[in-house]
Amino acid sequence: MRIRIFLMFLIVLSGSCRNNPLEVDVSDIEARIEVIRFDTLFYGRDTSDYREVKQRFPYLFSPGISDSLWQAKMQDSLLLDLKSEVDRIFPGRLGVEDELSGVFQHIKYYFPGWKEPKLLTLYSDWDYMKRILLADTMAFVFLDNYLGKENPVYEGIPSYIRQTMTKAYIPVDFAEKFAEQVVPYPATKDFLSKIIYHGKILYLKKALMPQAHDSLILGYNTEKYRWARENEKNVWLYFLDNDLLFDTDKNLDKRFIDPAPFSKFYSEADNESAGRIGRYVGLRIVEKYMEKKKPELKDLLRTDAQTIFNQSKYKP
Repeated sequence: MRIRIFLMFLIVLSGSCRNNPLEVDVSDIEARIEVIRFDTLFYGRDTSDYREVKQRFPYLFSPGISDSLWQAKMQDSLLLDLKSEVDRIFPGRLGVEDELSGVFQHIKYYFPGWKEPKLLTLYSDWDYMKRILLADTMAFVFLDNYLGKENPVYEGIPSYIRQTMTKAYIPVDFAEKFAEQVVPYPATKDFLSKIIYHGKILYLKKALMPQAHDSLILGYNTEKYRWARENEKNVWLYFLDNDLLFDTDKNLDKRFIDPAPFSKFYSEADNESAGRIGRYVGLRIVEKYMEKKKPELKDLLRTDAQTIFNQSKYKP
């Protein structure tokens, strides 16, 4: 009897995996991953090699900074210490090439004609919010911000930020940067439009990484993700009871949208809440809309927030 129940569970589980609407066949789509380790070519090199490096990567050297300052960076003691740690975590390959290849394949599936960029690795100059920048043919990956959430290098950085400072977030951050390029920012500044905008971003990230867990897509640890799921209805009722949906107060961004350790309901339990909870609710609204209307992904990106909300019939 127990064996029969277990087998039924496996069947249901496998069926639920197959029913993921974002699971598409990309096996025939070729995606090329080319990584250029500028960080190993620059930091720690003898200053006599500076001209050669600058000639190869002229677009990385701002004319507003003198050559002598650039050369000093090559042998800066703090940066050399950082280099040792980066080289330890990333001795050669990034370790997430397969995941990045999957992101590239899915981008090509939904956006035919997209050309994958070369990945160029460098350091962020201690800016932990700088992760990935996308240009036309290049993607700049700041490896010093992916050394592991428990790494001593990040001492003093808030834990909710360190949570995302692992190599697993390189493909997630790439997907987000791409999404920001193709999802139009809303013309209206009300709270509903903003959370649905971020919901579109998150939904597109899920489409580009359909096998990733929602907690990874959202940047939550296990506890924060559980809080968001268990309190979705209460959060929505709070938004309704306080007439927040069409409010244009910018302070709502800081309370419920911007990166933060927790969301601000001005209650004693705030510290337990998940930060950026408005984005989570926006994702849930978008998901409900997609379940009901089943539009093409590109059509979703162009649809206004009010239409998405009205037709989603969202009611957690």
